[in-house]
Amino acid sequence: MKLLGYWGRLFGASLKEAFRVPEMTGSAGETRVSATLRYLLDPEHYVILDDLTLPTENGTTQIDHVVLSRYGIFVIETKNMSGWIFGASDQAKWTQVHYGRKTRFQNPMRQNYQHVKVVQIVLGVELSAVYNVVAFVGPAEPKTPMPANVVWGVRSLTDRIGFIRENLFSQAQVDEFKTALENAAKSRTQETRRAHVQSVKANLAARAASAPDCPRCGEQMRERVNRKTGDRFWGCARFPKCRGTKIFTQPDPVEE
Repeated sequence: MKLLGYWGRLFGASLKEAFRVPEMTGSAGETRVSATLRYLLDPEHYVILDDLTLPTENGTTQIDHVVLSRYGIFVIETKNMSGWIFGASDQAKWTQVHYGRKTRFQNPMRQNYQHVKVVQIVLGVELSAVYNVVAFVGPAEPKTPMPANVVWGVRSLTDRIGFIRENLFSQAQVDEFKTALENAAKSRTQETRRAHVQSVKANLAARAASAPDCPRCGEQMRERVNRKTGDRFWGCARFPKCRGTKIFTQPDPVEE
């Protein structure tokens, strides 16, 4: 019995550690969203596609979910997070506070907008017909006012999708959209995932290499965020020894 208790504690601890890994946490959230969408949305009116890796000019971009319907196309970014969430639509970075620890992460609306644009281009539709939806599906709570397209919980996500009922497309068009996205998507393999990660890393490296030189000391600058306003600026890499700054110029977005 003691031996079983030991292995039980060890296995349980291992599981807890595993689910702290962001990739596994995110995957669990995406799986739950996919299952709930399929359960609550009428399959006669909605087509659900998950985990699409689509080609872009700079490599590839990975999309959690796309819901196709006569009422529009919903591109969904899933965030399985805990704690308090602070953010606004015009901020580059949002903040998660969990047990007193602050973590900054990319504004998911901006992140998902890149996905929206790729889907729009593949399908050849008007941008107004493609909805940018961000779904927080963990126990996280918003602590600042959030835009209407940021929803909390899977039930709120399905309500948001079901709320829009104006016909934009025929069922034949919806079927064509499904075929177009499936044909454009990369196969779901480990090689595809590795290639996508390498693409993101290469874009980040290129973005860092394009940073300007410090006007004070000549050192290459780094992209930084004002903690009070959320605004980005260029700051010297030698900070705090050098406090040179420059107004931030928007580089090309990094596909994710």
